[in-house]
Amino acid sequence: MTPELRAILDRFMYEQATVTHIVMPLPAEGAERVVDGTGWTIRQLVAHFADSQEGYAAAVGRWLAGEPVEPAGFDRDRANAETARANAETPLPELLVRLRKSLRALSAAFHAVPDERLAEPFGAHSAVETFHRWERHYLDHGLDLLDAVPEVRFDPLVLNWILYAEFVDEPSKVRQQQLMQEVRAHYAAMPDEAIEGEA
Repeated sequence: MTPELRAILDRFMYEQATVTHIVMPLPAEGAERVVDGTGWTIRQLVAHFADSQEGYAAAVGRWLAGEPVEPAGFDRDRANAETARANAETPLPELLVRLRKSLRALSAAFHAVPDERLAEPFGAHSAVETFHRWERHYLDHGLDLLDAVPEVRFDPLVLNWILYAEFVDEPSKVRQQQLMQEVRAHYAAMPDEAIEGEA
């Protein structure tokens, strides 16, 4: 595995761990909170992450076998809607287990990719370009997820993920800057002893 592909896999691992850190402490009813941008609940969003990673692993397998990356007639919006419908009541712990398994499947798929094939076409882009697009998936939903779980809004681990992320679209950059201002105001209002206790 090339260092670049290893870095992509590491990013998946880091971002999945951060998302898990955000949602695991939620009370049972917390999984029903709606995440802006999708209209899905938190449990449906976690199912979406798992389904996507399973899909990525399957796509790599088809590509390695010389088959089309996406099955004939595949409709991403329809698939996402079906995942949300099918998991409207799936317990969050069960979905987190599926999420972990999906990452293991994706890791195995990446490890099967020969280094020399990374520059080959994979759908509309090269394989490595496509994998880089995939690795941004968690971040695409990150700010909306954080809004749905305000309990972790000032969690250092979460802030390290969101505030140092390289967003590519202007609205997300603006929201990131606004969050940075909130964080600065939050810590400026805290007594020095409290800040030292968090360090």
